[in-house]
Amino acid sequence: MRFLGVFCVLCLPSLLAPPNVSAQALSDTRAGALAIEVPPLSLDQDRDLTLWLAAMGKWQEVDARWQNRPVFDGWGHIAERKPPPVAPDWLAARCSALGDAHLIDLESRTDDACRLLDDPRSRPTGRALVVSSETPARHSTFLSRIHLDMLATQSNMGARLYGVIGGHVSLVDVGRVQFYGPPGVMMMMVPTDNGGHRVTFGYSWGASVRLADLRLGGAMKNATLFLNVSKVWMGSGERSANDQRGYDMVGFSISPRKKQ
Repeated sequence: MRFLGVFCVLCLPSLLAPPNVSAQALSDTRAGALAIEVPPLSLDQDRDLTLWLAAMGKWQEVDARWQNRPVFDGWGHIAERKPPPVAPDWLAARCSALGDAHLIDLESRTDDACRLLDDPRSRPTGRALVVSSETPARHSTFLSRIHLDMLATQSNMGARLYGVIGGHVSLVDVGRVQFYGPPGVMMMMVPTDNGGHRVTFGYSWGASVRLADLRLGGAMKNATLFLNVSKVWMGSGERSANDQRGYDMVGFSISPRKKQ
């Protein structure tokens, strides 16, 4: 009788199992570890996930840049640190269902999305954050001092002088202001006695005030717009008394964005 009892304990489960199910599969099923696939995301869910992952990538870049120090806005003022972007309302339920049932999602980005939902500062294992590899275009200190001048005009009343295009190199930074001492060069439109204008070149000295960062032909902000206040002297052609005293000019310039 003892032998018969041992035989029943060892052999009865395998005898009762369906013939097309192996013992290993039956064991995995009992342990809840049999992985099955779930339907893919809908078009709306795929769009929501793509937009959220892109926003999370940008947020992680900003968070890493200002980590352990105050956040400053474009005007140099301390700004409030922004929270992570709000996740799609369906993502938490999907992540919870996948984790509880030990399921494998057909959408490969969902694993990274669930990890980010749990910890916004976690790094993705795949390529979910496609924008995380696109760092803002920032340049060295020297390149950021090279300015392209344009759209300048005389600040005081009288016959109008126009600065068409030129350039200068700044030397000293004081907050948002850059001063340039080596003379900049500007192509000028100078009024003549008969009511027309002549083209000449002038030399400028002055200061540039940073206004805002711009995006020029790229995905990220890669340039800075300045307001220039300068003194311009004519360098060619016939010089009048005003030419010798110089002209007060106001205009704009653009330079590569400075590396932070």
